[in-house]
Amino acid sequence: MRLFYLSFIVLTMLSGPVLANGTGNGKFQIAAAELSGLFDTPASTEQHQSQSGVYYQLLSQILQETGLASRYQLVVLPMKRAKADFARGLFACYAPGLDTFDTSERDLLNPQLLSSSPFNYAMVKVISLPGTPLVKSAADVTGKDQISIVRGVPISPQMQRMLDNAQHFYTVGSERENLQMLMSGRVKYSLVFYPDVLAAYRELGLAEQFPYERTYTPSTIRDNLICHAEHKNAFVKIEAAILRYQQQGKLKTVLREYYLPPELLP
Repeated sequence: MRLFYLSFIVLTMLSGPVLANGTGNGKFQIAAAELSGLFDTPASTEQHQSQSGVYYQLLSQILQETGLASRYQLVVLPMKRAKADFARGLFACYAPGLDTFDTSERDLLNPQLLSSSPFNYAMVKVISLPGTPLVKSAADVTGKDQISIVRGVPISPQMQRMLDNAQHFYTVGSERENLQMLMSGRVKYSLVFYPDVLAAYRELGLAEQFPYERTYTPSTIRDNLICHAEHKNAFVKIEAAILRYQQQGKLKTVLREYYLPPELLP
């Protein structure tokens, strides 16, 4: 899958860079990778902005406060497409940022990209059904095990080792499907991203979360915004707003239960 994506990026970039032109309404676009509860597509939120995900609300609020909403708009897309088209230069900016690109994908990005301060963090956990031994290292996943993961997410060396060790791994379209794979017994383990998976638990009506080894985190991610250098003026305003929100404690207020304090990271 990673090889396919790399080939796709190469082919699209060979067609020539096209730097984020304004859309039909004259606005530049900021690509937002679809993540349940964070960046939701309109179809899943009945087109109510207040329910479009906390990251969507955060960046929309910043665009309004900085006066950039008249020239920039958020567009929610599947992560794979959002990353590929941003790399081509079809979008001015992309969230949730550089850490969602694998090493091979980053090699194809413009080195002059602007990268903001983080507005939140994410971490990967290996969940299992109650009574199943917890995964405390990549070596705990063996050739007898099945594991699932959302397609298109960044894969760290530890995560890749688990996928390689497993008898079989499945890629799914969302964290909700990831939980359903585990609940159905089709897999023994699931690699999930916090805080993304919290929305999936809510959608499925699950009051209790599946167990995981709290001391083992195979990957952590800084969620932020990256922009092409041509949009530096807008980027500077957004960066200043993110820093102000951090200092005033507004990130925690806007992101609510999805806010992951940096002190919780390993």
